[in-house]
Amino acid sequence: MKKTNIKIGNVYNTKIGKKNVSVRLTSKNESGQWVGLDTENKEVVIKSDKQLISPHLPKSSYAGKKEPPHRILPSKDAASKKERTATKPGGLTAAVRVLQEAGEPLNCQEMVKRMLEKGYWKTAGKTPSATIYSAILREIKEKGDNARFRKTERGKFELVK
Repeated sequence: MKKTNIKIGNVYNTKIGKKNVSVRLTSKNESGQWVGLDTENKEVVIKSDKQLISPHLPKSSYAGKKEPPHRILPSKDAASKKERTATKPGGLTAAVRVLQEAGEPLNCQEMVKRMLEKGYWKTAGKTPSATIYSAILREIKEKGDNARFRKTERGKFELVK
């Protein structure tokens, strides 16, 4: 963009690091740099007109096209996070369920095998047993006596009763 086309108060798509972000320019500082607010109301300093990609277009101006040129993603608030976790149980929740059903200590490979067979958990990861092992150890370390798991022997875990 040319410096002459940049107006304070307008919204522009800008490149910050590797991300494209929409920024509303609020002022110009003494150094000649533009100051603005991004979609999360964080202050952003635009050092060069080359950082500004294009003016941000409202939805009506790209009607008929598949999507806006630089789409702004919705913020991840607590309510939407609760909705996601309510519909999709995590690996640790599934591990608790499998250990309850087994009634005996299991290693992570066996837990993951049972979780996937029974449909308690879905993953596209290459090493799901390593993921569960790490998550269980992290819970034991962080929660201490309040952890749901206990290590019985090398590589095997059981539920704390």
